[in-house]
Amino acid sequence: MHVTIIGVPYDLDLYHSGMGKAPQFLLDNDLMQRLQVVGFTDVALEMIDGVPDGVTQQDRIGQVHAQVGTAITQARLAGSFPLVLGGDCVTSLGVLAGLNDSAHTGIVWFDAHGDFNTPDTTPSGYIGGMPLACAVGRGLMSLRNDIGLTTPIPESQVVLCGVRDLDVAERQALDSSNVLVLTPYLMQRDQTVWVQVRQRLAHSSVYLHIDIDVLDPVEVPGVNYPTEQGLSLSELQHYIQLVGEVSTISALALTAVNPDQDVDHRTVNTAIMLIETTMQQIYKALQ
Repeated sequence: MHVTIIGVPYDLDLYHSGMGKAPQFLLDNDLMQRLQVVGFTDVALEMIDGVPDGVTQQDRIGQVHAQVGTAITQARLAGSFPLVLGGDCVTSLGVLAGLNDSAHTGIVWFDAHGDFNTPDTTPSGYIGGMPLACAVGRGLMSLRNDIGLTTPIPESQVVLCGVRDLDVAERQALDSSNVLVLTPYLMQRDQTVWVQVRQRLAHSSVYLHIDIDVLDPVEVPGVNYPTEQGLSLSELQHYIQLVGEVSTISALALTAVNPDQDVDHRTVNTAIMLIETTMQQIYKALQ
């Protein structure tokens, strides 16, 4: 079976800086070889590279992730499963553009943070806190169009899992949205929520987005925004298995590892294990 690793070594528009160092670190820890052991005997690699030259930061980000969308499309046309190693979560917009089927694409987004701010609500101006809102049509329309995600994903097809750190306006926006929001408390104590997940994703293929900070900082110290009371690795693996039982996973992205913040390679090693077990599940589903 075929898998294409798409490396996105950018922290927003900064090449091979901060979180942008993660793709190479993951590859240097034998990720390709471990995927081959899983059963993906044909592993291709495409690294998005080059310093973007747009006038504004948003222009430069758009250039980077338009390339991601093209790489996703090409991988799928070749019959290869796209595994994306991102820097920040804006990578998701390129993935969704490449999947190019908003009406039938669901999103399962694992993250400690909502990423549901807009330019009008953000207290910081940080674009990395806006991609999920942008994906569903809230804010940054010009960026979404530059990347190629011309039709937003319906909120009724989105599940946000593991979130526990929200700005006030962001929380209000999520409360008034049609996004299904599952905190760690709900996920750990109310198994009936997965009935709702199943209903939302029954007729969709899923883009599975994993921001590594959904895990507790004890397990992943190498992140920019550590947030206490996160999921354990075994819990996250279990929830991903449940997602795979509900719907077909059409693309996987892992983001937000910052090797500069890591301790004893703990975060990189955890990320490798998480990718490996998730891809094992995907491999079985593809057989």
